[in-house]
Parts: sequence; C-alpha cells; structure tokens
Amino acid sequence: MEQMEQNGHLHARGQQILRHHGGDAEHARKMITQSYERRHDVDFWEFWNAQMAPAISAGDLLLDLGAGIGQFVNDLALRYPNNKAIGVEAANYMYAAKLTLPENATLLQADLTDGILPIEEGSVAVIMANMLIHELPQPVSLFRGIYHWLKPGGRFCIIDLVRQPLESYLNHKFPEGEIWQAENANNKNDKEKLEEVFEHFLEHNRYHATDLIFMLAKIGFEIIENTPNGRFVRLVVEKPAG
Repeated sequence: MEQMEQNGHLHARGQQILRHHGGDAEHARKMITQSYERRHDVDFWEFWNAQMAPAISAGDLLLDLGAGIGQFVNDLALRYPNNKAIGVEAANYMYAAKLTLPENATLLQADLTDGILPIEEGSVAVIMANMLIHELPQPVSLFRGIYHWLKPGGRFCIIDLVRQPLESYLNHKFPEGEIWQAENANNKNDKEKLEEVFEHFLEHNRYHATDLIFMLAKIGFEIIENTPNGRFVRLVVEKPAG
C-alpha cells in the first residue's frame, strides 16, 4: 500500500512538472537536454573547480538533484572516477530517456519535495540543484535533507530563476510589446497564451534570492557565494565542518 501511494505521488509530481514545462514532454526534454552544453560551458566548469571541487575527496558521493536524463551525472562520473555520482529525477518523460551511464554513476526516480532519499547521513561531498528549486511548492524539506546527506564541509549549489518584477518578466516574454496591442483582445490563442505566461510568472517568481539565503541559513548552512545574474542566481552554501 505504501509503495502504491509513493508511486501515485511520484506520478502526480511528474504531471505537475510536465504542466510547468508546457505540457509537451518531447519538447520539454529537448529544450533541457539541448541546452546542456551551453549551461555547462568553460565558465561553469571554472566555477565548479573553484567552488565545488575542493570539497570532494575520493570515495565521497556526488549528487545531482533534478538530473533530467543524466547528462551532468555522466560528466561527474567521468571527471571523478574514484567517486560515485547519483542523479535524482521525478519526471517520467526524462527518466525514461536516461543515458547509459558509467559504472560509477546511477540515476534514481524519486520525488524530492519530502527530502527523503536512500542516502547515508554525511556521505555526500557536493550537491547540485540546477533549475530545480523554483519548481518546488516548498523547499524546506529538501534543504533539511541536503543538510543531512552532506558531510561536514560539503557544499550545495543552487542555480535557478529568482523573483523579478512583472515588468521585466513581461518584457522578456513579449520583447515586441505585443501583449499591450488592443487588436489581440478577442483572440482566443492570445488569451490562452496570456494565462499560461501569468501562471509561469507565479511559478518562476516563487522565491527571491534573499528568501533562499534566509531558509538555508536557518537550517545551518554557511553562505559561500551569492552571484546574481539577471533573472538567475547562483548560490553556494557549505555545511559547517564542526
């Protein structure tokens, strides 16, 4: 019975994520997987080597949350052959297309909203959550789980959308200003698009960077990096060593 409830909850979570990504599973998967190289360019790996790699020792677990088809997990496994890389993904349309990974890597399907995974306390060196947190109705449970999994001195990185004014959001979505053109008022497709845009505005604006920092600090993390980048932020926090 418990397993059936877990499967049902996971399915519901996957459907929520699919709606968030426009309802088209193939399009959502392509959008995320095809942008991987752009999002993990030379600058990203320079950041990783400076801020995350120093926390890794041989034998530590490396964890990627919201792992998609496992691209970052694959990279971690190849870069760190003396470590095990684990990815976690909730959406079935991503998990079903998972990569064939190296022997020291695996991909799990699980819902992250409750912060429960079969991972030993204090066994993880680094945890990545790239474009995940804004999808969660509340991230506190996950943050508590992350603190539990990390070893003392382990680091957690968030790269995500953060709250922005409606003006900048709509200017980004409608750079030609078509949203304000009266001739579109009776167009059914226009109305549906507007409803979708405003629904996504609420989802993409759940948390301000200061909200994330507040929650992480209350749980016990030390802030290592807070780098804003337009609509995005990159945060690195550390579980205190003692």
